[in-house]
Amino acid sequence: MAATMEPVATCTTVNEDRVTYAELPPDTKGYLQEKIEYALQAPDFVNIKLPDGTNTISALKQVVMTAAIRVDESVADFRWQYKAEVCFDMFPDYASRGIEAPIPFLSSEKERGAGRRHTLNPFPPGRKNVVVDGEKLIMTRRPDVIIVKNPADRWPGRSLVDHEGNPHVDNSLRLVEVKFPGDAWGLGQESAYRKIAGRPGEYTRRMSVIDVSDCHGDLEKARQRALAMSPEQREAELRQKRRERQLRAPIRSSDPIPQPAWYEAWIRQAGEVGHAAVAAAWDAVNDGAAYLSTETHAWLQQHAPWALTAGSWVADKATATWRWVDEKGHEIYRYTTAQLKAGWDAIVRSTDMTWEMLKQIDWAQIGTSIIKGLAVVAAVVAGVVIIIVLSEALLAILLALAAIVAAATAETLAVLALALGVTAAAS
Repeated sequence: MAATMEPVATCTTVNEDRVTYAELPPDTKGYLQEKIEYALQAPDFVNIKLPDGTNTISALKQVVMTAAIRVDESVADFRWQYKAEVCFDMFPDYASRGIEAPIPFLSSEKERGAGRRHTLNPFPPGRKNVVVDGEKLIMTRRPDVIIVKNPADRWPGRSLVDHEGNPHVDNSLRLVEVKFPGDAWGLGQESAYRKIAGRPGEYTRRMSVIDVSDCHGDLEKARQRALAMSPEQREAELRQKRRERQLRAPIRSSDPIPQPAWYEAWIRQAGEVGHAAVAAAWDAVNDGAAYLSTETHAWLQQHAPWALTAGSWVADKATATWRWVDEKGHEIYRYTTAQLKAGWDAIVRSTDMTWEMLKQIDWAQIGTSIIKGLAVVAAVVAGVVIIIVLSEALLAILLALAAIVAAATAETLAVLALALGVTAAAS
């Protein structure tokens, strides 16, 4: 079906044949538009160090949109109509040749039963590894947004059973994929999302694609410029933009085309986007206080003053404490083993974090923001930017654990694992 749209202002909208998807459900466009506008206030790109030591760039806009929705989910105890980046197990669809629906991964707290929330771990335990003709198939997918039929029901899928065999009703109203400028479909991604959305043919009414257009090519130019820069040059430009608070961003919206299925798009809104509620503080702790927002700096001073001081964590077996000692040998802060253990247990309950995931967090690539009494952490895990939302009280513990692990020897890791009650198999 040809999606024909007229030019609006100085922005020429999509005017070509597209794969057709469903229009967004009534009363949902405003919410998603709000989150997209919010995301467009983020810096365009950030430097990411990959596990092999090489560098690449990542667009922060997708990360910020996920964070904005995830905060709403958390405040509502996950009884919320919009669910960000739900992890789906594609193996049931693969094994049944499309008969069975992909199953959402639920939180690790199985004792909470079938009504528990979806997992917040982007690498959920239990995911399958399938290799065909020497090629590893992707068996876990994370669509940007799932809109559910009944917000009171935390179940975010159309599968009628979960991984424990508990019964569910189809609660998936719409799968929504947001494509920011330069964001193309990955290998097999579009086909997988159609399967998550509905049975064969149903995706035309159960899946929506929002195309956030870069009407003047500014973001694509920024992407190309960033790729041509060294990591140091990219970081310098990002710091400069933080200082200047350059928050102008193009966005598109349009009235629905009177057709039953179409490619969702937005037209550019004039004027300047307001100040971001979340100031980007990427690598702020590692970089020093110069690029922290006033709120985050004040929070760190009160709850984690060690993060603003050069030093290292030292394990004191005699007193069962972990002490942050500055470069002059002065103790700045300390946690007892019991405090770290209690904090870790709470973090696991809140975020589904695993010991393996903690060990892969890159301490030098952590950003934090405080929203509505919750801490939003953007962290790089195995080269992937993920969002963690937890209480302010747990943020300091998480930062401490990430910093300890980052500099730990094998012996120190073993001591920490024992202190946290992590099994030998997991460590």
